[in-house]
Amino acid sequence: MPFYSSLRKSYPAGSAEETLRKRTLAGIRRLRAALADHFPSDTDRMGTVRIGTWNIREFGNAKFGGRDSYEPLYYMAEIISNFDIAAIQEVRDDMREFTQLLEILGPDWDYIATDVTDGAAGNGERMVFMFNRNRARFRNIAGELTLPEGKKVLASFGERIKLENGIALQLPPGADLSGVYRARSLRNNSKIRLDQDVEIPLPDGTMLQLPDGSGLAVTKGTEVTRPPNTRGQVNVDLPAGVVAGEAFRLRFPGDALDQSFKQFARTPFLVSFQAGWLKIDLATVHIYFGSNEDDRLLEQRRREIARLTEAIGNRASKEMKKNPDNAMVTAVLGDFNIISPEHETMQALEANGFEVPDKIKQIPGSNVDKSKAYDQIAFWEPKRSRGYAHVKVHGANVFDFFEHVYRLDERDTYQPHRSERSYKNWRTYKMSDHLPMWVELASDFSDAFLDVCDAAEPPE
Repeated sequence: MPFYSSLRKSYPAGSAEETLRKRTLAGIRRLRAALADHFPSDTDRMGTVRIGTWNIREFGNAKFGGRDSYEPLYYMAEIISNFDIAAIQEVRDDMREFTQLLEILGPDWDYIATDVTDGAAGNGERMVFMFNRNRARFRNIAGELTLPEGKKVLASFGERIKLENGIALQLPPGADLSGVYRARSLRNNSKIRLDQDVEIPLPDGTMLQLPDGSGLAVTKGTEVTRPPNTRGQVNVDLPAGVVAGEAFRLRFPGDALDQSFKQFARTPFLVSFQAGWLKIDLATVHIYFGSNEDDRLLEQRRREIARLTEAIGNRASKEMKKNPDNAMVTAVLGDFNIISPEHETMQALEANGFEVPDKIKQIPGSNVDKSKAYDQIAFWEPKRSRGYAHVKVHGANVFDFFEHVYRLDERDTYQPHRSERSYKNWRTYKMSDHLPMWVELASDFSDAFLDVCDAAEPPE
């Protein structure tokens, strides 16, 4: 349970400090009552593990003052304390708010975090696993998932070559590509600049001018011959005129490519835990968003999810082949930016052996208005035999904290000068624009293990 020590000291009646303290105490009481009703009461918590995932909006950012008082941190701690393991996304470079949250949770809680992901798509975010050491144990295995060559995610714009440092296009005579094209733009003072790339089809006959130092690479594995009586030399037969095909690559000097093949926008974080008899490999993610309307950006999102399930699924399959009776459960969880249960982004998640439990599929949505299935938890081959252990889901849901704290009927208390729409946005920077999702699994397989022991044949 969280530690409430900061709330013990009272202040003069009517003071801002006392108003805040009393309001926080009342909010905690409402949350505690609601959380007690929310989670299943018919399970023995000694024999289960409860895993949560929560995208906490820009946790550590100072927008709207950040979490500028202890009030939201107490509410967040109250919610997280009901989990045994919690995957947290959108933790920023500045971890002071996170550290305050951990202090409220108390000494039983620990965490494992990645560094922030570089680049604009990474958004300065890190992945974090928080866990109650009385309920789950870190198995000293953790790593950030990277993709091998040939398996990287292709960016939405495909492959691009920088037209600089001697590389240029030569258009056919008379060709003029100037014109009006659809694109978003931004005005900055008196100048208008593109807010997205504009792609212009090239006319037939367009040529690529190459810089000095470019070369033709004949790829490894291509069939060749050897000159007689020589070592370290080969005969290469090249077509006359147009050179093309899978055996050839064009090599440019310097930094010519636009880094189209990418790792994940935000690096997934894989950590192994033990809860009771259950070993759990958890990979938390915050998948590339891009746009819900742009098909190309949606395709990049789908590719990230597909590459994730492929990589984690292959890893889990290798582990199970080594030890078929391994009591290991593998799951991916976090913000996948899934459009809907019927969308191709969900199909990418439920590929390569992964399945989303039915109890999670029944949740309308995990964003605040419950219209999007952004957050998900999926298990690799949950029906597979794991010796004495198996994937048994006792419950799953999302918890709507805005029904109990920072409620709409409290707008005049918090932000009387804001419209309802503005207040709704403001409060997501105090709590979040995502609802925490959780799943509760069986973790006590004592009887099944004893049955396995009892069935063991004595040596001859």
